[in-house]
Amino acid sequence: MKLDFDQPSTTLNISGYSSLGITLGGQLLAQPFVVAGDDIHVELLPPSIAALNSIHIEQLIALGQSLILIGTGATQVFLEGHVLRPALEAQIGVEVMDTAAACRSFNVLVAENRSVVGAFYLP
Repeated sequence: MKLDFDQPSTTLNISGYSSLGITLGGQLLAQPFVVAGDDIHVELLPPSIAALNSIHIEQLIALGQSLILIGTGATQVFLEGHVLRPALEAQIGVEVMDTAAACRSFNVLVAENRSVVGAFYLP
């Protein structure tokens, strides 16, 4: 019988979420950000979810993960198809939900050693 042992993940976990921001790797982030592996990017997202476009999705795809998780703020915002088209063409999954749910989902995916990019907007 082959035994597989859990390997410690090098991906950052979200340890807190509030109206002040999201705590990630001991750092409180109060602006939109992207996390992929152990890297935090604050320059990849526009200041509001309404300004997110297909070029931003292409930048998230370039981070080389198999799933993109987008937290849209206090409420879920559905993105237009043309915004998500680059991910569809690259056969990359995209999940869009409110940020609280995205934080929980991100941590579950990281715990499963899944290859995920998290893009988070604050309320």
